[in-house]
Amino acid sequence: MHVPQVEGIGDRLEEDIRNILNRAGIYFRIFSRAKTPFSIAQKLEKPGYGFGEHDKKMQDLIGLRVVVYYQDDMDIVRTILEKTFRQVGEWSKTDNTEEEFKASKLNGVFWVPEEYQRVYNGDISFLPIDATFEVQLRTISFEGWHEIEHDMRYKSPYGDDFWREDLSRTLNSVLANLELCDWTTLNVFEKLADYHYTERKWEMMLKAKFRLRFDLEPLAEEICRFLDENEEAAYCLYRCNRPEVLFALLRDGYHEKITYNLIVKVINDSVADYEPKLKRKLAKICHDILKVEKPQRNERLELNPLDVTPSFQLKVTLSHDPQRDLNEEFLTAVKFIAGWAQGRLQNIVEGIPDTPIDYEYHEAGYYLQILGNISLGFYKLTFEHADAERKGVVWRTKVILERSDYIRMKVDCDYCHNPDRLIRDSFNKPRFVDEIFRKIGYTDVIPMMTKPHKVEKMKEIEMLSEFIADHSRTLPVILAVEEEDSERQININRLAETVGTYAHVFLLSKKAIPMMVEKSDYTTEELTGAVWVTFQNGEDKFYTRERIGNSRFDFNKYAFDSGNVYEKAFRHKLVRLIKEKNC
Repeated sequence: MHVPQVEGIGDRLEEDIRNILNRAGIYFRIFSRAKTPFSIAQKLEKPGYGFGEHDKKMQDLIGLRVVVYYQDDMDIVRTILEKTFRQVGEWSKTDNTEEEFKASKLNGVFWVPEEYQRVYNGDISFLPIDATFEVQLRTISFEGWHEIEHDMRYKSPYGDDFWREDLSRTLNSVLANLELCDWTTLNVFEKLADYHYTERKWEMMLKAKFRLRFDLEPLAEEICRFLDENEEAAYCLYRCNRPEVLFALLRDGYHEKITYNLIVKVINDSVADYEPKLKRKLAKICHDILKVEKPQRNERLELNPLDVTPSFQLKVTLSHDPQRDLNEEFLTAVKFIAGWAQGRLQNIVEGIPDTPIDYEYHEAGYYLQILGNISLGFYKLTFEHADAERKGVVWRTKVILERSDYIRMKVDCDYCHNPDRLIRDSFNKPRFVDEIFRKIGYTDVIPMMTKPHKVEKMKEIEMLSEFIADHSRTLPVILAVEEEDSERQININRLAETVGTYAHVFLLSKKAIPMMVEKSDYTTEELTGAVWVTFQNGEDKFYTRERIGNSRFDFNKYAFDSGNVYEKAFRHKLVRLIKEKNC
């Protein structure tokens, strides 16, 4: 079992949750841990674990604990986690009777996103362990008492003999006082916010009302004057719902810090409901005050042994315009590739040749080699560079152009990385691919397009079948079947725009469905609204309308966006699948 890789997944989950909660501005602490082989063995020795129908599996190979400072933030964090990750079952919570007090907590289990699972190359299939992680939520008041109660009461090897009844009641009274402290704290700040509102101390009112990690930057005088002069707006700020404001803060997008000015802007834009003219006036004031600055990262690079993973591959024939000279098209493609390299290295080196001649540049962290011969119609560029932000990552690109009766282009990209760390967004299509596609075009048996090919007639269905069976095809084919209900239709145009330079996208019209039924083993019901994908190795994927409708994000970065969530989730997973198969 590769414990560092499991810990790496836990670290990434912890980082993701921390980033989201920081954007919401709440006070919290977060911890993660991965079970050791010894701890796993201890737990699996207990009765009930196994592969049988009624057996259970371990769900907390990776565990995270989120500790909040205020009781009402428990529900906010709970909602954030539910919208961000895919939950397994329901939350487990403390059930107290009227005569009993226990440390208050919430436990939830979520699926580890597939993209995180791929970093783990160990085999745990022989153990009854789910690809899940557990999150424990609790307040800061109860944080220490959970350990005491767990180890000294419920996990005690001595059973009931360890506790005296009177002392057990005393411990319960301590827990009751902790719960009272949580709720009393909220009540104190509510009264404090009311006091500052009455005194027209707007910054202090915001601090007491929202209880967030505010930056030290004071509330702007222009906003204070506006609130002094417009009691209706001030009252809306005071009376607005705190959870609504925090979720609006999440929807606001990236912000490095939470200031009083920002919170006023977010409330005014998304939550407050008062005189529109006044809202517009305050919006302009906030717009003039706020300046969003991109954060500066200053991470120390730490080198480790590296693995090599493909990130993009393409093997196509460039389109040829009979009105143009083939050699001219060859030189145009060379210029696009060389221009891309010069753009990447514009702060490092100048004068990279844009014609097919030999050239080499080598500097710490950067390597560029060009081999070219115009008379032979050959051009090869190799480019390597260290990633300035991710430690221990090197990106490599190799492109070859060969001119004969046509121009063949082959692109191979990969990255070298630490095997114990997950690399996100590893798909890395060079920009020159899109430039060559737009200006020259290229084919993979048939021309590549960023619009779907429409299939409406039997002849077109037959041509599609022949194309799919063509062994010279190197890129996947996506066939989406038109839906009766346009609201449920997969956004095929957006899909084609996204993957049309490295996948063929077709749309089968509604009127062609009966013809396709004749040519396939599928029924009309199965085909309507379905999406079928076939890869160059013959592998097929078929997604029915029902399966598409059940799509959900494993890690939902779009949880607070509007729109058709299942359609976005399916399209997101389909694009990810196409990218993975490309590599």
